[in-house]
Amino acid sequence: MDVQPCRGLVINAPWFFADPAFQQWLTSGTPKFTWWTSGPVDEWSDVIVLVDPNLSGEGADSDMPEAIWNQIVHICREHLGAHGAATPHYVVRLTNLAE
Repeated sequence: MDVQPCRGLVINAPWFFADPAFQQWLTSGTPKFTWWTSGPVDEWSDVIVLVDPNLSGEGADSDMPEAIWNQIVHICREHLGAHGAATPHYVVRLTNLAE
């Protein structure tokens, strides 16, 4: 069994979920880590994205709207810092809760 710790953040960003381009990315047929299954985007629409630990802007979910992805990478740089390629991807849960 291979067990590795991972680093991550929870970002409550309802304005991401209000963005039409983000909603289109979220509701597209591409698989994602999310509670959302169908219907309108709401407080159950949390989604988890993976960010490459070297923070170069790569990541499995970098196909989302560029401005939002860049904000996520910037927040990771600010709170987690870059680590080597041997480190697991950062796990970032985006939540859609009213502030």
